[in-house]
Amino acid sequence: MADRGRILAMLRGGDFVSGAEIGRRLGVSRAMVGREVGGLVAAGCRIEAVTGRGYRLLALPDGPLPEVMAALWHGRFDYPVRFLSEVPSTMQLAGEWARAGAPPGATVATDHQTAGRGRRGRNWQDPPGEALLMSVVLRPRLEAAAAGWLPLAVAVGAARGVAEVTGAAPGIKWPNDLLLEGRKLAGILVELTLDEQDVRYAVAGLGVNVHQTGFPAEIAGRATSLRQAAGYQGTRAELMAALVPAVLGAVRELELDPLRLRDAWRAQSVTLGREVEIRTSQGGVRGLALDVDEIGRIVLEMPDGRRQAYAAGEISLDQHAAGSSGSTGRSSSTSR
Repeated sequence: MADRGRILAMLRGGDFVSGAEIGRRLGVSRAMVGREVGGLVAAGCRIEAVTGRGYRLLALPDGPLPEVMAALWHGRFDYPVRFLSEVPSTMQLAGEWARAGAPPGATVATDHQTAGRGRRGRNWQDPPGEALLMSVVLRPRLEAAAAGWLPLAVAVGAARGVAEVTGAAPGIKWPNDLLLEGRKLAGILVELTLDEQDVRYAVAGLGVNVHQTGFPAEIAGRATSLRQAAGYQGTRAELMAALVPAVLGAVRELELDPLRLRDAWRAQSVTLGREVEIRTSQGGVRGLALDVDEIGRIVLEMPDGRRQAYAAGEISLDQHAAGSSGSTGRSSSTSR
């Protein structure tokens, strides 16, 4: 896979590169180069081969294959990637990988999940090959008391990654849904494992609607995709190439400069300053979303002037306000 990633990196310039030159750079025979190029073609890469001129890359596949990601990150990042066409849950596999010692940035991606999990235990449903479904291993240097901001930091990073690739600027709905044009673009689930008073590791699952041109009737009014809202014609691999380092960068910012990260979340929030309804196990309440406190809780001002902070719940924006969306919730699980 490493050689295939390097071959793709050499070909990404768009010009022909001879098999002899590729072999010289890799230290392998031309026959080996031919076999590796054949493997790339079988994986979905469009590569033109012309006798006497060599190979030229015409297009990368849409899926975030390990060799494709290695080429897109070549010379900048080196995150291990596991891609499977179908899995029960990327969160489950990434969690197992994290427990086995996977480094930060290690990512599991898939075309389709059969038992994907959303927040509050919901099933995640996706049309195969249309959404980017990925889970990233994180190893933040955070005390447990500060971990409440981690899902929000992941949202900031994800929004930055989307903006880098598409030019669109998603808003963040507390705690970490991404919205475009008032509709849900991406859902994020963060699960933490604590060790004494610190975060030992975390897994961030992201489901981003990329290629969908329509949605089932029950969610069509509150969901969107990058293709629908931003005219995105790129690949899921290109999106993931931006998302992983952007998420890790935001987590690093939370470690080093939490006030700056919190300000970034506030600047991108579509929740603060609006009337919201939050439903918890004790019932539903309405209030004005004033802020997010130092441990990531949403602070509401009630009609009687009282202020109350909520760490979890199902929140919906005032449907009479601009840019409103359907409800989502927050759910981060912890274990020791």
